[in-house]
Amino acid sequence: MRKITLTLALLFSVGFAGNVLAQEIELPDAGLTPDSPFYFLERISEGIGTFFTFGDLNKATRYAALAAKRVAEAEAVVEKGKPEYAQKALARYEAQLNKALAKVESAKNKGEAVEEVTESVAEATTKHLAVLDEVLGKVPEEAKEGIEKARTASMAGQKNALKFLAEENPETATEINLRAAEARLNRAKVKAEEGETEDVEEAVAEFENQHRFGEEISAIAQGLGKDTTTVEQLVGRATSIHLEILAEVYERVPEQAKSSIEKAMEVSVKGYEKAVEALREKGDMDEVPEEVSLPGQVPTEVKERVKEKVRQEIIEEKELEEAEISEVEKPEVETPGAGRPGR
Repeated sequence: MRKITLTLALLFSVGFAGNVLAQEIELPDAGLTPDSPFYFLERISEGIGTFFTFGDLNKATRYAALAAKRVAEAEAVVEKGKPEYAQKALARYEAQLNKALAKVESAKNKGEAVEEVTESVAEATTKHLAVLDEVLGKVPEEAKEGIEKARTASMAGQKNALKFLAEENPETATEINLRAAEARLNRAKVKAEEGETEDVEEAVAEFENQHRFGEEISAIAQGLGKDTTTVEQLVGRATSIHLEILAEVYERVPEQAKSSIEKAMEVSVKGYEKAVEALREKGDMDEVPEEVSLPGQVPTEVKERVKEKVRQEIIEEKELEEAEISEVEKPEVETPGAGRPGR
């Protein structure tokens, strides 16, 4: 195994808030790459290996490992200055990642425990996405489409893996999801430093999407009758870190991009408020701060606007929820004449 070290500044730290971590990303050796005339031999060899891999979970693990190899191949050909070959590897990446998840679903439907393999896939896709982000910045415009498609597949694959994982271990699913969300913020921070405003807005939008997905993880756990206290505590503790990064990004982006950063702050604060409300009802705040504080460098008017917007959204959601409950509980009114025997 070779090690590719990428400084992602993953500030995620459920338990060690504030620490800056360097994520060490491990990929298998690329071996033969798509630019080699002998690449077909690797495909034959892999096909034979897969044929002799038995059981859904074993096949899921194998397909996930092969998908990681495709990312390594894509990176290798880009480093060689042959980005046109990356698309071939990444098309196979998408197919093999989907096959891994299909085998996970098949195993789950047979009653097999899928926690270990889904955790592995969810963690791996975070790493794949980090590498794909790096590769994307090194290729010419005409090669970007295939990499963007692989990024989309990687994010979708991660969410599917997290859904399966949430059914067995919602706490771990939440931890991975929060790390993935924070990785998007750190990408936004890097792109803000480079003056790439469009990439900043894309990364921030991906953060919002990932953060909201956390609510789906919680809903899955609640639907299965699982205790979500730890899930809510994880969200509550992670919020201040997310807001710190967003504040740094806010300072660096031009005026026209600030509204998208403000919107991401709203998403983060709203997630915190909902988590804390649930914890207060349970009387189990643990080390979660009683109140979220937007960082000092955020202008006062922005802080007030974010808090007011979140307050209004929560009120509206509660009113809608109460209206839906009232509608369900409303007694049926008997229509005059209904049920009377005919003359």
